[in-house]
Amino acid sequence: MKPAQWQRLSALFDEFVELPEAERQRRLAELQPPELAAQLARMLQSLSDDDVLDAPPGSSIFSFSRRLSGALAEPVSSAAHAGDRLGAWRLAELLGEGGMGQVWRAERADGLYQGQAAIKLLRDDVAGSGLAARFARERALLGRLAHPGIARLLDAGEQDGRAFLVLEYVAGQTLSVHVRGRPLAERVKLLVSVASAVEYAHAQLIVHRDLKPSNVMVDGQGQAKLLDFGIAGLLDDSGQQADNALTQITGRRLTPAYAAPEQITGGAIGVAADIYSLGVMLHELATGRLPFGKRGQSRAALEHAVLHSRPQRLRETLEQPDDTSTRLEIGPGRPPDAQRAAGDLEAVVAKALRREPAERYASVGALIDDLQRWLTQRPVSVRREDWRHRLHLWARRNAGVAIGGTLVFAALSTGLAISLWQRREAQAAAQQSEAVTAFLTELLASANPDRHGGHIPNVLELLERSRAELPRRFAADPVTHARVLDVMAHTYADMNRHDIAIPLADELISLTETLWGDDAPATVRARQLRMRLDTFVGSPLGVIARGEPLLATAQRQGRDVGDQLELMYQLIVAYAQAGRLDEAEAMRARAWPLVLQQFPADHFDARFFNTYVFQLRLAQGRVLDAEQAAMAMRPALDNVPPNRARFALQIRRQIWNAQARLGRPEASVAAALQIARDCDALLGPGNLSTLRVRTDLARHLGELGQWAEALPVHDALLASVRTADHPTLRLPLEAAALLARVNAGQTEGAAAEVQRLTEALRPSPVLSGPNWVMATGQVVRAALALQRPDLAGMALVTLQDAEAQPWLQRHAALQSLISQWQGELDRQRHALPASIAALQRRVAYLDGLPQPEPLRHWAAQLDLALSLRLAGQPVSAALARADALRPAWLPTSPLDRLRRELDAPAPPGRWDGQF
Repeated sequence: MKPAQWQRLSALFDEFVELPEAERQRRLAELQPPELAAQLARMLQSLSDDDVLDAPPGSSIFSFSRRLSGALAEPVSSAAHAGDRLGAWRLAELLGEGGMGQVWRAERADGLYQGQAAIKLLRDDVAGSGLAARFARERALLGRLAHPGIARLLDAGEQDGRAFLVLEYVAGQTLSVHVRGRPLAERVKLLVSVASAVEYAHAQLIVHRDLKPSNVMVDGQGQAKLLDFGIAGLLDDSGQQADNALTQITGRRLTPAYAAPEQITGGAIGVAADIYSLGVMLHELATGRLPFGKRGQSRAALEHAVLHSRPQRLRETLEQPDDTSTRLEIGPGRPPDAQRAAGDLEAVVAKALRREPAERYASVGALIDDLQRWLTQRPVSVRREDWRHRLHLWARRNAGVAIGGTLVFAALSTGLAISLWQRREAQAAAQQSEAVTAFLTELLASANPDRHGGHIPNVLELLERSRAELPRRFAADPVTHARVLDVMAHTYADMNRHDIAIPLADELISLTETLWGDDAPATVRARQLRMRLDTFVGSPLGVIARGEPLLATAQRQGRDVGDQLELMYQLIVAYAQAGRLDEAEAMRARAWPLVLQQFPADHFDARFFNTYVFQLRLAQGRVLDAEQAAMAMRPALDNVPPNRARFALQIRRQIWNAQARLGRPEASVAAALQIARDCDALLGPGNLSTLRVRTDLARHLGELGQWAEALPVHDALLASVRTADHPTLRLPLEAAALLARVNAGQTEGAAAEVQRLTEALRPSPVLSGPNWVMATGQVVRAALALQRPDLAGMALVTLQDAEAQPWLQRHAALQSLISQWQGELDRQRHALPASIAALQRRVAYLDGLPQPEPLRHWAAQLDLALSLRLAGQPVSAALARADALRPAWLPTSPLDRLRRELDAPAPPGRWDGQF
């Protein structure tokens, strides 16, 4: 809904909510247009509770909403006490009182799970007529705020005459307490994070109106959380508060030391009020003192200081002694490097604290930009305004002269400036157009076969020739260079030439940063392309490194929820692949409510969210839950939108993958090959979707020990890649094909291939991450199958050297696989105690998974039994455990032969450590 529509509905809501039911229905019937009347009726029916917009009168949900509205209109009948039960929560500790009510720490009391929350009770003395409806309306609006810097609204209700809100509980310290003794830069960074949350709220048409250090909590990780939107207001199209009556009702709940002048006088409230409060907080963080008055003064004295005295400049405040040790001074204290605030930061504070709202920063984002400039030691924008502000004050004293001179000067300068600007823009556009036209003309003309010895070049050959000429051709025109680079990088990416697209994207990022800055739209687009390329080549570490700052920027700028979700989707998968499972789960929990904001639960895109859940559940060792996530997407295949056909193929692939891991009969080789054919038919030969389907099939056949059947699949995979393809895409396929050939008995030249791949897979900035670890492990296994522990050790040592990498040390699944490979290698080296210890680590990891993976677990248990038998240790318990783990759905396996031989007497030399 647009702000203007909401403003009109809001005003009508305030009017109609006070009417008797019969009068309200009569007025609704007369209201035009009918669509407006229908929207208003739904609002009145649910009293702005998002969950009951469509609840019919008389339903239990509708009755609850009515009771809540009535409770908000009545004073709280009795004081709250520790131990009181409110819904699923029990009050535990009074945290504070102010604004709109009391705030309690509460504990979950219904036994479903353990948890804490902050519960806010509406105060008796502000629950007046009309405020209840506004409070309910704003509660519903605030419930949609989803920002890491804002404490979430979890629930609301009414019980025993008490209306309450359930909020996220932030364990930590207030901003003032947290920053005591900390340097100025750290304080400013925290204020930037608070301002980013305020900017997000403004983008949702919400102004906080009570910003102060006590409404900011800093948790144990140093994350600032903005609290208490209890007197927040709605904004209209002009950025002013739409409900001014609410200010008059709750104005006395403001903290005057941090309130803007217009809040104290009852004027129009807009985003400038929050900017002013942020300026007060910045002054206090930089100097340890308030810009107006002192703590402990009466309300009247503080209001008089705000309205009638000028704020102390930072430089003046810093010249005064630091008296934060006195009883009344309970603020943040002066930073140890407070003198750094003089100069640019002083100008930023002065701009934010201008008495007239129009003279402050135009937006919180502009304030954030200047604070970021100060943090990075770049000039701030407002230092240039000091002389302008002084000129403005002179003009107010000499209005007549100033107006006349200004009109004449403005007329002349405006006309000249417009003419010059238009001329420059036209010239620049013409030059860019001519440059692009000339470039395309030469590109097309170069296709003449006479220039290529009669050979007609293809598109790739033409692009390659033009790519080599880009730096020279556009050396003097970087803007056009950036435009052409953007097109070429996307073109190569679409052609799956990631080896070329990646350096082009890196060059594009560097160029756009130089031309327009880090947060410019062109730079953000270039970084998103680079992140997408990381996803294509299976580099989760690259996705994380680029995706985290992109998501933070998108949230700070209040960009479209759809853009934020795209970044969240990729981060869920990347975190899971990198073994950062807690972060992946947290990102999934953050993303799902946003998905439901965008789509109904039965929408194709809402169901498709399960593809990311599927990959997370596999990484967590929850195979059954992964299958459930995959099957939850099956209804989406019944009605696939044309623009989602390729996503439907991904759903089919994941359903097959889950069924194959669990031995379902539907997961046949024929079914996988059919999915691959459908991918080729839709996307063309050589697409990544077909590659991934065949990779899944090849891996599954290898786990079943069907190496001969896997060979044609590996051959097809190798035929689809080129020597020039990116190493993280090509080398894992070559390593997997080598292992299949060796296990199928095709050993000629295999030892030389092991040596080549061992050298090619040495870690580098290009080769890292889980795909690199798995490819190296396949080379190790191929060397072991060749009875070459010397070659296996050379390959495995690259992983052990890389264990110093923090991401790999935290990746429990990969660490267990490295233990498996080390155990097999130690067995071939006849270091049996070391082999047993390594294989026991692998089995212990599989034992600890939330849900069983029978096929892999069975193989690992038999492997351990083999080393125990060779070491002359008892194996009966290990074999019994293996028998219990053997998948019932598996008809036969090469491991069955090993199981039989482990029962038989071992002839001398029979056990060579390989099976």
